[in-house]
Amino acid sequence: MDLGKLNILVVEDDSDTQNRIVREFNSLNFSTTTASSFYEAKTIIQNSANNFDLFLIDIQLPDGDGFSLISEIRNINKDALLIIMTGYINNKIIDKSNKIDCYEVIQKPFSIKNDIIPLAKKCLKNIYLKKENDYLNAQILHISKLAALGELSATVVHDIRGPLTMIQLTCEDIKDEMKKTENNESFENNLTSHLSQITRACHKINKLVDHLRNYSRKDVQEVEESKSVIELIENSIFLVKQKIRNYSIKVEIKIDEKYNNAELICYPNKFEQILMNLMSNACDAMKESKKKELKIKAYLDENTFNISVNDTGSGIPEVVIPKIFDSFFTTKPKGEGTGLGLSIVKNIVKEHLGDLVLSSVVGEGTTFTIKLPISKLVIKASSEGGPSPSRAA
Repeated sequence: MDLGKLNILVVEDDSDTQNRIVREFNSLNFSTTTASSFYEAKTIIQNSANNFDLFLIDIQLPDGDGFSLISEIRNINKDALLIIMTGYINNKIIDKSNKIDCYEVIQKPFSIKNDIIPLAKKCLKNIYLKKENDYLNAQILHISKLAALGELSATVVHDIRGPLTMIQLTCEDIKDEMKKTENNESFENNLTSHLSQITRACHKINKLVDHLRNYSRKDVQEVEESKSVIELIENSIFLVKQKIRNYSIKVEIKIDEKYNNAELICYPNKFEQILMNLMSNACDAMKESKKKELKIKAYLDENTFNISVNDTGSGIPEVVIPKIFDSFFTTKPKGEGTGLGLSIVKNIVKEHLGDLVLSSVVGEGTTFTIKLPISKLVIKASSEGGPSPSRAA
């Protein structure tokens, strides 16, 4: 497991202090970058703030305010740890540092070995644990995706068998036509029709294989991109199709008409994992229900764009709701769940700057709502022949 190097940016205009800090950090095998002025630091932050785990910022720089640098850092790297260095401490500095969630404020003069190094070690221990946790969560997420693909095996067989049967029958029709044909023009017309059927069947198989391959890959290198909201929802429904068939569940997708061609700025693979997990849980909740309806809705509510997944299952008791997003907590019978699902889902939603909200009524059903900033939504102009904003599957 390679967690990468732990990197530090030191912003300090006093060259002697800067050199002593760097010397001590280098002796501990820390990777250290330095800046001696406000504008030098600003350039480094704007270009590579995400490359640093810890920032030591002198807030009294000759050409600018260190707090402005910290605001730049927070806009780009919200998880970075910050240590403020200052010649004097007052209530105003303490208040500002608390608001921007600084790890520590340390007053000059200080001892590098006795003050800075112990703080840095504490910070870097937290960073290492977070990186390790992120790594393990990524592994768990990938394993859960592979487990979902295992459940899809029956669906894959069914969806591939149909197009393959069509190809086989069409090829037999072509052979029969070749044997009995006397009219070249008629044969050519029939051949063109048969070849079109084969092409369509091959396209279906290729689309299925591509989707499975994309879903099964690891998400480490995935980047945000604009993806059709409808496509994200329908791809996720595909991943739970077997449960929908087995439990005879009616599926309804409802999207406000003006968002019918909307796209979402997201990590597509991860976002489909969110929806698939919520839909899979909804299907499981309706396993024994008389009424089995899965409703997926996309709509705008005040300042958020929402995607909700609603089921008509047994609902979640009030006593359970506070624990529902805890790691390793599950309401499923022994051997049927790890309890990792909703915890992972909540973390991925947060990664998209959103929130996951639960509402449930025992005996009536449950709704999970993904609430995302409007800034994540891209409205596309309507095009003729697009999918209907409300339909059932």
